Amino acid sequence: MAGVGILTVLLFATVLSIIEVPKMLQGKLYKELWTFSILTTLGTVLAILKILDISIPNPSDWIAWVYSPVKDFMKSLLK
Repeated sequence: MAGVGILTVLLFATVLSIIEVPKMLQGKLYKELWTFSILTTLGTVLAILKILDISIPNPSDWIAWVYSPVKDFMKSLLK
């Protein structure tokens, strides 16, 4: 069943691109086209990984790890 899900995601991304990309090219919206391409690719890859039951790390865990030294420093100042 994973194959059907992957094909559905790829079909959706393809249809979305066929509709949106010509409009952006016609309007010479190159920055928007790059942004659209990056976000569509990222979303498609994440959707496929989710369909395949591959663990995707939570971004908030990474943010908490980055700011944990600041939290510890602030706690030590407030004691």
